[in-house]
Amino acid sequence: MSLLRRVSPLALLLLSPLAPACSASDDGATTAAPELNAPDYAPVNLEAGSLVLYEAQVRTANACRADVGTPEQRDACARKVAPPPIYRAEGMSCPNRAELDKVKLGTLDDMTEDTADFRKGITVRYVKEKVGANALWLMPLFPNNDRWNIPDACDNLGSPYAVRDYFHASGTLSRACIRAGRDEYSESPCWANNELDRLVADAHARGTKVLLDVALNHFGHNYLPYDLEDVVLDGDRIGGGEDLAALWNHEHTFDESLVHPAVLDTPDALKRLVLRSDKDKNLLAGLKTRCPDLSGDALVRTFAAYRLALPHERSQLACSGYLEQQVPGFYAGANHVDPSTHFGDNFTNDWRDVKFLFHHEENGAHQWEHARDREYLFRILNYWTSRGVDGFRFDHTTDYNGGMGSNEWKYLLGKVSFYAQKRGQARPVYLAEEFSDQEEMNKVVDILTEGYVHDMTGREGVTKNTSHVEGALENMSRFHDRAFVMSALETHDEKRLLDDTGFDPWTGAGFWGIGATTRSTPMMLMGQELGSGYGLGFKRSDFLRARFAGSGDGMPNAEQLGAYYTRMNNARLDPANRALLSPNHWYLRTRDGGVDQRIFAQVKWSNDANVMFVFHNLWTEDVSQAYAIPGELAGKISLDGGTRYRFVDVLSGSQQGECKSGSDLKSNGLYVALSAGTRAQWLRLETCN
Repeated sequence: MSLLRRVSPLALLLLSPLAPACSASDDGATTAAPELNAPDYAPVNLEAGSLVLYEAQVRTANACRADVGTPEQRDACARKVAPPPIYRAEGMSCPNRAELDKVKLGTLDDMTEDTADFRKGITVRYVKEKVGANALWLMPLFPNNDRWNIPDACDNLGSPYAVRDYFHASGTLSRACIRAGRDEYSESPCWANNELDRLVADAHARGTKVLLDVALNHFGHNYLPYDLEDVVLDGDRIGGGEDLAALWNHEHTFDESLVHPAVLDTPDALKRLVLRSDKDKNLLAGLKTRCPDLSGDALVRTFAAYRLALPHERSQLACSGYLEQQVPGFYAGANHVDPSTHFGDNFTNDWRDVKFLFHHEENGAHQWEHARDREYLFRILNYWTSRGVDGFRFDHTTDYNGGMGSNEWKYLLGKVSFYAQKRGQARPVYLAEEFSDQEEMNKVVDILTEGYVHDMTGREGVTKNTSHVEGALENMSRFHDRAFVMSALETHDEKRLLDDTGFDPWTGAGFWGIGATTRSTPMMLMGQELGSGYGLGFKRSDFLRARFAGSGDGMPNAEQLGAYYTRMNNARLDPANRALLSPNHWYLRTRDGGVDQRIFAQVKWSNDANVMFVFHNLWTEDVSQAYAIPGELAGKISLDGGTRYRFVDVLSGSQQGECKSGSDLKSNGLYVALSAGTRAQWLRLETCN
């Protein structure tokens, strides 16, 4: 089968970013973007540009209070299977503890309920059918630090990015674990991996991808070092005199056990392992000689730490405790450029809830410690990919102190993609939160969060007019159409779009829609489609008030607002409107060559002659304007003087005006009128029969 037969029409459109892109100057003219330095760039996963992300926190998405909402909601909450409220913060007390305990938290099972009604829950079906998103980004759902050095006394859920175990979904997210009275803290732990599998399967059946949120430059305090059953030990690499550079050749170092890896996380699994592996049998014997009192889950985890330790570290391994106590060299030392030599010799900053890993690959004296950490992180990502996860959002990707840089990410993601290909999977999608090394991470990942939220919302009281919007969009072009920019107006650690922006839910939706008409990856935060204005926390028991009547955070026309987002998402993802995803654009100017600051107006076109005219009424007022279609633009969109054209509003489905000839449009331009209640018109240019 030829390549062209295997690639979807949408993907063929998205191949266009590899050609020089166009950007517009103040007069609407276009200039060519710089050529790519191709050898330095990893291939971009073009699928990233056809996604609409929906970010959700599992614990809060379907959380509730039995004293809030309609009678039906209160009754459902009273019957809800939820983890018991637990507060473990050491040396702290929370004055609002009683309020926290009223909240019944959500589970992964809740998200697979068969409902599309937001009042009944935020589910995979709801996200697909009612929001119109086709990718679900789940905030961290792993066991996390909720006891040691947590940032706030009332953070009873702790810090989701201070993860203590990356191989398991928290047992508090599983109804089965809750009913059994067990979770990740139990003597015989219970986890929610199977429930996550079911969510992924449900999402895939609905054409929805699932992305997991991870932070790999640090672990939370007291990390539990579970690992895979079959692991090539770094100590064996040293003993064999292996060239670490050879690890970059993934085909040469191919390991069949990594195609469908299994986690070593039960005593029975450990017994099976030593029966088939003399190497692990001898290693376990050495550990038991050193630590004869170990048993159960503690033995499993300590065995994993013993395998992770390099030969010179094993003689110092603690028989109880956690990774930072057993293998301190996994972490950055107090001077941050060398690995820790002992427990307590750790780099620290004001992030009191985490410990930074050792990532300084430039430190040749400790290349083995770096390689050991890197391979462990690869195994984490590869494991979840093998279970069907479609991609990852990476929190705080590069870090000066820990040493994690773009070259390490290039290795990790290249190797994860390699094994995904071996399984016959699509290449995962990689989204990076990046602040300091954007140009280099642009060469490695598919999507960047690069400040678009701040640029577009202008929280410092900036006048958000046409010039402001065009400036925000042009700031995206500095990546030369490599990685897609995440175009969102709010994220989990920023204020809601209603705060300090001047937006109401409807104007906010209109501004969000501008991003949806660009070559980008749009993202919506859970509750945005309901007009939620409440700053929903994710470090304490909380719930999405916009779902519940009488909560003070609902809006009477939430369903209409949600339907508007759905229309925009459906229009963006419709191949008939594929020009919206193209980098080709032209900012329209008025007939007299000016800029109407009330209306954002641009033309988008694909390389196969699909053309969209996009108009946004930036604020709530009646607006009208006549726009010119200059000859250069007419040539780019192949506007033929002898052909008759019509405009179809893809958001409303109605034709706008009568059919006009190309000559008429070139001579007289296009007249646009938007009522105060109309946020946007996305007009597809079609020929009249």
